Amino acid sequence: MNALLCLVIALIPVVYAGNVSSWHRFDRQVTLQRLKAREHPFTTQASPNEETCASLCAEDRLCAAVTFLEGTCSMYRSSLTSSGKSVLGAKHFIKAGALPDPDPCPASMGYTSVLSPRLCYKYIPISNTWTHHSARCQAEDGRLIVLNSQETQEYIASFQGQADVSGKLWVGMQKLNNVFTWQEGSTYVWKWSTGEPDNDTDQNCVQLFYGKLSDRPCHVHRQAVCEIPL
Repeated sequence: MNALLCLVIALIPVVYAGNVSSWHRFDRQVTLQRLKAREHPFTTQASPNEETCASLCAEDRLCAAVTFLEGTCSMYRSSLTSSGKSVLGAKHFIKAGALPDPDPCPASMGYTSVLSPRLCYKYIPISNTWTHHSARCQAEDGRLIVLNSQETQEYIASFQGQADVSGKLWVGMQKLNNVFTWQEGSTYVWKWSTGEPDNDTDQNCVQLFYGKLSDRPCHVHRQAVCEIPL
């Protein structure tokens, strides 16, 4: 068993980047090779090689991972999960030490760990009711995602803007005692959709509708985003 473990470690390519005073190690996340990352990069730049790409990430305190493909360097604030789509030649690297170690975000359960805003979220592509999704998130010791800050709502809106992510997602807010309340008890909303909430009597749950919030009946079927509170 130990010999096998040593062999696996030896086969994982590592890129080093930095200068004399500061070095960063990037361990390739092998499971993502030749696949597209689901996360949305916060910046994309031209880069002649993967070492230069790693250096760009090393110089950015918000960068946790990079993807290098055909001269293009994409930088992410998160660990990377697979979209399942094949992209031949793509190489992905995680910056060692950028995220907590050990990370409380359960990547093995499909969650993505985000450096800024500090998040641990999971996209649920199967449509169902708000109540069903809420129970599913709780079964994983989580909750439907709470978007009670501009930074968090903008981050998930950016994620939602991808072609393979639904424009209508259940989030962790519902009407309690006639007040729209997040599942952790706060009520702040950065941005509602125009004319929302319209407060129809049966619209007691909240969706992220193409980056903005709106109220909808809880029984309609939507996809969802869970989070593990950190």
